Amino acid sequence: MIDFLNSFKSLIKLEKIHTDNNIFKLHYKFTVILLILFSILLTSKQYFGDPIDCDVETRKSVIDTYCWIYGTFVIKRTLNEEILSGLGNYVGEKATPYWQRVLSYRDNEEIITQKYYQWVCIVFCFQALLFYIPRYLWKSWEAGRLRLIVKDLGGPLVSQNWNGENKERLISYILCGKYSHNCYTLRFAFCEVLNFVNVLFQIVLMDWFLTGQFTGYGIGVATYHNVNPMTAVFPKITKCTYYRYGPSGSLEARDALCVLPLNIVNEKLFLFLWFWFAALTLLSFYQLIYRAVVLVSPKCRSKLLRARCRYLSEKHSDAITKRLTFGDMFFMDQLGKNMNPIIFKELVQGVGLSLVDEKSLYNPEITIAL
Repeated sequence: MIDFLNSFKSLIKLEKIHTDNNIFKLHYKFTVILLILFSILLTSKQYFGDPIDCDVETRKSVIDTYCWIYGTFVIKRTLNEEILSGLGNYVGEKATPYWQRVLSYRDNEEIITQKYYQWVCIVFCFQALLFYIPRYLWKSWEAGRLRLIVKDLGGPLVSQNWNGENKERLISYILCGKYSHNCYTLRFAFCEVLNFVNVLFQIVLMDWFLTGQFTGYGIGVATYHNVNPMTAVFPKITKCTYYRYGPSGSLEARDALCVLPLNIVNEKLFLFLWFWFAALTLLSFYQLIYRAVVLVSPKCRSKLLRARCRYLSEKHSDAITKRLTFGDMFFMDQLGKNMNPIIFKELVQGVGLSLVDEKSLYNPEITIAL
């Protein structure tokens, strides 16, 4: 297991160049690692043994396999019983064959079938893949642009490569990158929207996967009175009916009592995911509101620029905000995250001077090789 986890070092290592934000990282770093660890945990037989163990006298391995493939069930009306909840109380019903009672329960929709447990680890891996897709798209679109520009300008000391010529070239690049920076920004905003849509889809997917019992799972666990949702959604002991033809050709039904030890873990993992997805949905929605306000409000962009670059004059700040597009402002903010504060301050002041002074530093012939 340790060797397997070593392959995910790229997700947990600290990045020197930050091309996104912390909420974005919660999607493709924390959530992806979390889901992969959950999947590995559930597939570790060394901790939990066999995933299903049925109490039968004969053909145990066959019945275990059958019940694992076709699923088990519990009976709704007996979930509030303290002893063997969900398995049913058949006192007074013995005159009717067991398999006929089961068919009657199914017709009346009194049975909750458990068919998810075979696929939990696979679904977790699939979810991890979906959470990483926005990151993959943004990484492909960003194409290392910030890394090429910032290079060694992000250290705690001012680099020797920061001189007047490099400063003028970087200012010229910012001023002449109007349309490319707008496209750059809109692509990042699209990935943020994709993050929000993805987490909503994940909640719907989990609700479908657990037959409509996920959306209210966390609230139900916190407020239940009679039936514990953990017992209803993730029962530890279930029923399984195995049918076969006897020697005379008649249909025989075998009743098996099956133990699902992994549900002890599943109930906690899904409870954590419920709260995490709820928190991630709120954070992603906040990020979308923040991004929309920044894109449409020049005043907000001006305040953010002054917060990023302290002691910037209001004159230069207003000039930058009025003359530069939202894409240019976003790109400058990205530079501010990765540059030495002193270098970034000089860069912003240089951009402001070039926009205020009639003798602009802007020279369209000067470009940065990307």
